[in-house]
Amino acid sequence: MLDAALDLFSQRGYFGTSLRDVAAAVGVRESALYNYFPSKDALFDALISAHQHEKLERLASIVDSPITDGRHLLEQLAVSSLEASIEPREQKLFRILMSDGIRLASAGKLNLFERMGQDRERMAQVMHRLMDEGWLRRGDPLVLYIAFISPLVIWRQLRAINADMPMLEDPRRFARQHVDQFMLGAAAPPRKALPRARARASSPTNKTSRRS
Repeated sequence: MLDAALDLFSQRGYFGTSLRDVAAAVGVRESALYNYFPSKDALFDALISAHQHEKLERLASIVDSPITDGRHLLEQLAVSSLEASIEPREQKLFRILMSDGIRLASAGKLNLFERMGQDRERMAQVMHRLMDEGWLRRGDPLVLYIAFISPLVIWRQLRAINADMPMLEDPRRFARQHVDQFMLGAAAPPRKALPRARARASSPTNKTSRRS
């Protein structure tokens, strides 16, 4: 049922699809759908929930391990996001949100900001960890997340409209370029090492020898 609904919503739009259309595509009576979903809104909500659950699982496999290389972690996140967006299911859902997202929000049928809350919080936590561990300079974790994710969303939009641009041909290459640019502004400055003479002068052993 969810697969049939996703296909129809992506082809005809949310507002151009009825529960009767979904039932016909599945090969059941419309009344049978009500055993699972009380309304078209509930059916669409189930689609969004399933998508968010899958996305959080994908994120967890990357961000829940110790950070040994902050730049590599960001590259993994960018590659994972772009490669997932190429999957047919993701493309269909993105097409629906691009075409009907504003109308759905205006009609009170979809609160994307609230729906994406867990995803947003997880990524803000990642940015916070990267700051705490010295990979990124201090700043607002949410602003850093927005700065990081925005070019990836634009890449998806350009690909969805079949834009003829070389950067759309290789998602991994674009991910690396994007992280390079992001780190130019967000990377923490390298820690300055003490000059050897100062380091020797301030060492406990040297102080002892001076006293003697």
